[in-house]
Amino acid sequence: MGPARGVMRVAGGLAVAVSLLIPLVGTRDLVTATFFTGLYIILALNYDILGGFLGYMTLGQGAFFGVAAYVTVLLLNSARLDALGRADMLVAVLVAVAATALMAFGFAYPLFRLSGAYFAIATFAMVLLIRHFILNLPDLTGGSYGVYVNPRHYLSLTVAYYLGLGLLLASAGLNHAIAGSRLGLAVAAIRESELAASTIGLDLFRVKRRVLVLSAIPSALAGAVFGLQAGYIDVDAALGVDKTLLPVIMALMGGSGRVAGPVVGGLVVRGIDVILKNYLHLTVPALAIYGLILLTIGLLMPEGVLNVAVRRRRLAARSV
Repeated sequence: MGPARGVMRVAGGLAVAVSLLIPLVGTRDLVTATFFTGLYIILALNYDILGGFLGYMTLGQGAFFGVAAYVTVLLLNSARLDALGRADMLVAVLVAVAATALMAFGFAYPLFRLSGAYFAIATFAMVLLIRHFILNLPDLTGGSYGVYVNPRHYLSLTVAYYLGLGLLLASAGLNHAIAGSRLGLAVAAIRESELAASTIGLDLFRVKRRVLVLSAIPSALAGAVFGLQAGYIDVDAALGVDKTLLPVIMALMGGSGRVAGPVVGGLVVRGIDVILKNYLHLTVPALAIYGLILLTIGLLMPEGVLNVAVRRRRLAARSV
C-alpha cells in the first residue's frame, strides 16, 4: 500500500468517526445539512458506476431516487401493509427497491441502444417521463400537491442520518468492489473500446444492464430513506434538478472513475451550494449556479481534484 493510499484511508477513517459523532454533538441544522450531503454523495457514487467506470454520462440517477421515495410512501399510506405490523416499513422499502431495480432493468434496452450525448439526453428524458406520470396521476400520487407520509412511519432525523451514513459507506464499498472485480475489468474494457471488448467475447449489453441495475439499487434505498424522513414529498423534492445535476457535478469535481472522487467532490460542491444559498443570499436560480460550477470544472479541472493531485504527485516523484 502506497503512502498516498494510506493517507486516504486514514482520512476516510477520521471522516467516518466525525460523521458518527455529528448527531451527538451537532445542532439540528448541522445534522440536516450533513444528512442531505450524504444523500447527494450516494447519488454521486452511484452515478460514477456509469459515468466514471463505464464512461456513459447519465442524467437520470435521480429517477431511481425519486421512484423509490414515491413507491415507499404510497405503499405505506395505502394501508395494504398494515397487517404486517412493524415489518411494514421494511417490506415497503424492499418492494420499492425491487420495483426500481426492475425499472432500471426495463429501461436498459432502449437506453443502451444510444451512447454519448444521446444517452445522456435519453436518461434525462426518463426523469421527465416519470415526472409527467406522477403529475398526471393525482388520485394515486397527489399530483402537483405531493403526498404526506403517515406520521406512524416517519423516520426521525437521527435514525435517517445513520441509515444514510450506512448507505454511503455501502455505496463506496460497492464502487470499490466493482473496481477490483471481473465486472470492473469488463466495464473498463467497454469504456476503452466497445469494439475491442466485443471481439474478446464480452456481452456488452448484459454488462451495461448489470451496471445500470447495480447503480440503481443504492439510489433507491437513499430515496426510500429520504421519503420517510422528509414527511412530505412532491416531484420537485424527489425528482428535482438537483438530484439530476449535483451527482454529476460532484463526481466530475472530485475525479470521475475513482472511488474517493465523488466523496471529495460531494463535500466541495455541497459546501459551495450551501454557502451560495444560505450565506450569500444570491437571487440567481440554482440551475444557473450548477451550470456555472460544471463549466468551471470543465475549463479548469476536467480530470477532477483527485486525478489532478495524483498526476502532480507522480510528476513530482519522477523529477526527484
